[in-house]
Amino acid sequence: MKILKYEKIEARFIPWNEDYFHVANALIDFIRTDIFDVLHIGSTSAMVGGKGIIDLSILYERDQLDLAVKHLKSLGFQDQISNNPFPNERPRKDGAVIFNEKKYLIHVHVIRKGSIEYRKQLKYKDFMLSNPKAREKYEESKKLILEQGILDQEEYGKQKSPFVKAVLEKIE
Repeated sequence: MKILKYEKIEARFIPWNEDYFHVANALIDFIRTDIFDVLHIGSTSAMVGGKGIIDLSILYERDQLDLAVKHLKSLGFQDQISNNPFPNERPRKDGAVIFNEKKYLIHVHVIRKGSIEYRKQLKYKDFMLSNPKAREKYEESKKLILEQGILDQEEYGKQKSPFVKAVLEKIE
């Protein structure tokens, strides 16, 4: 598998399809090592349509953050392209892949295994997968954001965060 250059795109809505699981699983196999596990997170992991970007978390143990980042860079992942990137102590690396002749954008979040954020990711994913109405509501909220003309990825992310926060409050 080859990691290609990441391209920042405008926010859009692409219905969810099972290909996201296949791409994520291929990426997990590509990134995972004896030291690092990888988790499929975000909308594509929860069968929710959206921008179509596949979010993963590379999970590192204590004191292995730099090693995790070096591993991702050695595979071809690039620094996040953003006016407001994630901080160095909780970075995100980006890339793209061609899978079955289609291009997919990838965000890899570097998360400490067992951390609060890691546990929230697991709970959120489990909740969304087991609640079709929540998935439908989230998709509706994303479409409304786009209907307002919000196409910038970062602004789009800010606009959808109240839904995610509400779900997290509900399940904690």
